[in-house]
Formats: sequence, structure tokens, C-alpha cells
Amino acid sequence: MKPWRLTRRAERSLVNVFAWTIEQFGERLAIAYRDALIERIELIAQGQPPHPQPCGLLMQGHASADDLVYYREGGHYIVMRDSEDALIVLEFFHQATDLPRHLQTLE
Repeated sequence: MKPWRLTRRAERSLVNVFAWTIEQFGERLAIAYRDALIERIELIAQGQPPHPQPCGLLMQGHASADDLVYYREGGHYIVMRDSEDALIVLEFFHQATDLPRHLQTLE
């Protein structure tokens, strides 16, 4: 299994997703959703399919996107940097987000 970690930005986003989900759907569902996001990261780190999609396809011409990948879990995109050594989770974006535009904020 490849090691992984959340950036501070991703940690804040996960906390915000958790808090919003509690407000909208209650604590039980918020815990289940948070756990599903984390489980997806762990499965990706283990190399289990389906595999993340390269962000370079969305950000043509941005060399810094070459090592960025994303995966959709539930109503969110999980954006991470995938290197040979580790997965670094950069952000959780809501599915309604203009992903190509917001990916540029990660550069």
C-alpha cells in the first residue's frame, strides 16, 4: 500500500464537508460519508480499481497538472498528487464545482 496524507487544505475541506453533512442529514450519515471518502483514498493507495483519472486531461497545457489525479466518490471529487512514493490528497471538491477552473488553484 502506498502511504497517503491530507494537506491542511484537504483537512479543512473534509471538516467542512462533515459539518455541512451533519447539518443537512445528521451525524450518522455524516460519519458514513466521511468514512466513505477516506476508504476510497485507502483503496486507491492499495491500487484497487477503479483508478483515478488524470487531471491533465482537464487542464491541457498546465504542466503542473501532470501528476494530479482525481476520483469521484459520492458527491465529491478527491484531488490528489500521485507520486511513486505517496498519495497527497490536496482537496475535496463538490461535484457541482467547475473542476478545471478550481484545479488551477492547486498549482
